[in-house]
Amino acid sequence: MTILLRYVLRKFMVDAAISASAFVVIFIVVDLSNQISAYLDQAADLSSIVAYYAWSIPYFLFLTLPMSLLLGSLFCIGGLSRRNELSAMKASGVSLYRVLLPIQVFALLLSGAAWAASWSWIPMANRVRAENSAVPTSPGRQHRIQLVLRDVEGQVVSLGEYKAKERRAKRVTIDRYAEGDLVQKIRADEMVWTGTEWSLIGGERRELVSAGERVAAFDTLRATHLTLMPDDFIREARPVEQRDTEELQRLIDRKQMNGKEATRDRVELALRTAFSFSGLVMVLFGLPLSSYTRRASRPLQVGICLLISFVFYGSMQAFRAIGWNGIIDPTASVWIPNAVFLMVGGLMLKRAHT
Repeated sequence: MTILLRYVLRKFMVDAAISASAFVVIFIVVDLSNQISAYLDQAADLSSIVAYYAWSIPYFLFLTLPMSLLLGSLFCIGGLSRRNELSAMKASGVSLYRVLLPIQVFALLLSGAAWAASWSWIPMANRVRAENSAVPTSPGRQHRIQLVLRDVEGQVVSLGEYKAKERRAKRVTIDRYAEGDLVQKIRADEMVWTGTEWSLIGGERRELVSAGERVAAFDTLRATHLTLMPDDFIREARPVEQRDTEELQRLIDRKQMNGKEATRDRVELALRTAFSFSGLVMVLFGLPLSSYTRRASRPLQVGICLLISFVFYGSMQAFRAIGWNGIIDPTASVWIPNAVFLMVGGLMLKRAHT
């Protein structure tokens, strides 16, 4: 890479970093202003508040990545145009495509890093952030009712009530199917996690065989055939942003296996990849746009960035809702805004080059 291209890339990186820092600070200030009364009511200590917002930074950076890269593009190329540096580069024989290539490669690498972080690191940070929250969370995640989950070997587990803190369930039914036929039904008053396996308390086991039924009552019964863990019964209540990608995929598979609707979760899974690479899309859109706004002041460029971001985020949310309702394919619904902005950016880049 030549000194000239390193200069352009370094300027873009600085502008994008400043933009990202500014957006994160704004997000933190807005959230803090909304939560300050709750912090005062709960008498939250300073360390927990600092920890909460420290663990919020990865998610805020991910959320503002498209805006940050768009504003960095406007500042960088717009500044080069205002100082006639871009014209000098073209006059010396350096094409516009070559000038913009390092920025595009950097945006691609950054989008790839964001995609990798969205798999596990950002959800992990969100879980730690929730644990450090000074505002009490809803107890519904720890106390659930009317659960139905499918286990291996054709088993379906139904719980009337489950308390996560005690790892105890009430009104338990375990049905086992073979080739579509019910072959065993176990009912129990309670089911308790012993540390290594589930133990059923107070119930009966009914075997459905060709000769008839065999019924046996029990006081306690080791449910060694169950592979479900305690966390499996509360995992569906965990917010999407706190689930890593593998966990979210398992949730989708489990819902589909149980015959439940999983369209919304499929949209959220596809959105992680689409939104990660929206930063690259906004760079490809913003670089040619900056050549049309080279005379605009920085405050005006910020306004242009906010307007475009409003349209982009709004369209992303609109098509996300369309995907939730199953009107179009979940994956296509979250990629349409990227495709539209990428197409418009490509047309502007071609026109700016001529």
